Amino acid sequence: MNFSKKIISSLENIYISPLELCNLNCKYCYTKKTKNILTNQQILRFIKKYNAFLKSRNHDKTFSLKSIIFCGGEVFTLKNFPRLVNNLISKNIFITIITNGTIDNLNKIKDPKNCQLIVSFDGPKTIHDFNRGQGNFAKSKKFVQHALKLGFPVEIFYLITKESYPYRDKLDIFGLQKTYLVDRLGSLTPFQIKDIRKNYPVYPPKKFGCAMLSLQSDAKFYPCCESQKSIGSLSDSISKILLNYLSAYQNSPLCSDPNYFCNLKND
Repeated sequence: MNFSKKIISSLENIYISPLELCNLNCKYCYTKKTKNILTNQQILRFIKKYNAFLKSRNHDKTFSLKSIIFCGGEVFTLKNFPRLVNNLISKNIFITIITNGTIDNLNKIKDPKNCQLIVSFDGPKTIHDFNRGQGNFAKSKKFVQHALKLGFPVEIFYLITKESYPYRDKLDIFGLQKTYLVDRLGSLTPFQIKDIRKNYPVYPPKKFGCAMLSLQSDAKFYPCCESQKSIGSLSDSISKILLNYLSAYQNSPLCSDPNYFCNLKND
């Protein structure tokens, strides 16, 4: 298998969603809330096989898994999730966790500097609590404050909806960098979407497009974290999964286009 630089990046930095369940019931959530849950053992077995395969593709051994983005659902609802994070960091894998910031198990993570937290906010307090429930703005802000005190790198995931769009330049959480996530449920106008994509730091990052090997809670792999078309399962060989990933990437030019706005309706 031959890999371009962009493909190598998307294979060295992968996405894992161990569950879809969450402790909140946000009005703008679009996940299916299935009861599937990946165990720590399933994830670790995959990581071991995956890393061995990547290293076998490169004579100088520099091609390896470098980072994992974890999301859900809410990963901190999983009792043993901090143990998984500690295990992966000990293998020199940088961890990023996307979280709603309402469950504080941060003291259980042993190496904060190698674990980035991306905490979701939906706008000022009134808008955030309307979407996520009363008191959650203050709870998430306290979570961020504690994370900074412990030495975690922290960013804010700013969900832009029709309600929060007017405040896109006004939300300030301890002066932290914001990454903008456009509402997937269609509340924004095409002009508003274009404005956010063009003028603000967004997810997925503009220079990458949306392709990223993603392991989901159903134990299947997808060519990006939003795709609904599986390219393999945990029972498949790494070689088969990556061949399918390359095929999906090459046959879906929109996914490799950094100007493309991924919309679930187009999957």
